[in-house]
Amino acid sequence: MRDRAILDSAKRLFYERGYDGVGVDEIGAVSGVTGPAIYRHFTGKEEILATLFDEAMDRLLVLSGSPMEDPDEDLRSLARAHSEFALEDRELLSIYAREERSLTEAHRRRLHRRQRQFAERWREALRRVNTAASEKELTSMTYALIGLLLSVAHWPREALATDDLSNLLVELIARAAHPT
Repeated sequence: MRDRAILDSAKRLFYERGYDGVGVDEIGAVSGVTGPAIYRHFTGKEEILATLFDEAMDRLLVLSGSPMEDPDEDLRSLARAHSEFALEDRELLSIYAREERSLTEAHRRRLHRRQRQFAERWREALRRVNTAASEKELTSMTYALIGLLLSVAHWPREALATDDLSNLLVELIARAAHPT
């Protein structure tokens, strides 16, 4: 329970002021523990950030699920899960999009391995929908569509005010994935 309070406090602070603008003592104060007490739960601020990244990837990988029989429905399901995550937890997504450089090399390598696993799930879904696409095209499509969803973290409020925005994002992705 204390770990969760620390992670939630760190997420809010990292979102508001950036990783470099936040100290361990501040995270402790906001989460209700002393700065030194954080070290009973995490080795330091960098491990807190790495844990937040792991949580983001865990959620994305779980939400991705197993491929469905129908390729179009599979892609829509994948896009819906990712878009709902992006819209529900913009703070975490924003940190994820801008703070990777703050990770140590070991944590960055683990993150990249998990990102490749996630991208491969997208690539396979796209391959099934667009059978004529080359591997290079599928790779570009994968990162373009994931990038679209990641960009939600930085949209202005008026762009987020669209009714049923998640469904709009799913439709944009479904249209973009099909061959012309």
